[in-house]
Amino acid sequence: MTTLLVDAGNTRVKFGLRRDRDYSAMPAPRETAQRAFGYDEPEAIAAWLDGLVAADGVAAGPYGSAAADGVAAAIPAVLGTNVAGAAVQRMLDDLLAAHGATVQWQTATASRLGLVNGYREPTRLGPDRWLGMVGIWACAQRPAFLTTAPLPTVHLLAHFGTATTLDTIDETGHFTGGLILPGREMMRRSLATGTANLPAAEGHIQPFPGDTHDAIASGVAAAQAGAVARQWLAVRDRYGRPPLLHVSGGAWLSIATEVQHLLGAIGSTQIIRVVDNPVLDGLACVAEAASYSLSSHRS
Repeated sequence: MTTLLVDAGNTRVKFGLRRDRDYSAMPAPRETAQRAFGYDEPEAIAAWLDGLVAADGVAAGPYGSAAADGVAAAIPAVLGTNVAGAAVQRMLDDLLAAHGATVQWQTATASRLGLVNGYREPTRLGPDRWLGMVGIWACAQRPAFLTTAPLPTVHLLAHFGTATTLDTIDETGHFTGGLILPGREMMRRSLATGTANLPAAEGHIQPFPGDTHDAIASGVAAAQAGAVARQWLAVRDRYGRPPLLHVSGGAWLSIATEVQHLLGAIGSTQIIRVVDNPVLDGLACVAEAASYSLSSHRS
């Protein structure tokens, strides 16, 4: 059964797919491609969904491949997370209902797929952070990961999006806490909107900036990299070894060099693992576990 995966973030919605095939040799149990749309593009999302259900093997739900009672061909299953608010969720619910689908919106729980939620109130953890960590932890148990990484491993997931988050998973599968700070663009915009004379900078990262644009760009990158270094050191101090750093998010490429430089300066020699979308990976792992459970009940 094909499962549509929905990551409704602060500024865009990302879609992924898990098809009915063997993913055992892949890093995550889903297709590698994903599609992203802004929330001002409902017509584009609808058109993409129309194309999706028309594709071979996708429209295999209760409505078959033809319309029934005015409803388009069905998408068999949909799992999603949403941090963009109720209005966005209603829009996505309506768009997918037109294809016979009801979204199973995921929230943080006390545990999932072997990962234990260490928040004092587990349900208050953002669903995107939680499913992202579920993705990191569950995918770290897959053969494709185990052949390349030492065990046991402490994981540090750094996501650079609208907000920057840094979350730690210990070697036993416990989420032990994390940081939230403004993302790169939010930092840059806050200086432009919160001051009288500073611009919306488009400068370059420099060790000794010589103009305002470069000073802002360099300061923002230093703040992002400094947060990563802070958590990397905290993990090393607590567990006696450095974490495996996983990075994701659209702002990563703009600050990657700064992060790598600072981590090297404090003693890191590990390769940084770039993850395309850990939230979609987490949703795919949940879907995979559900399919195994369904298969075992049928057998």
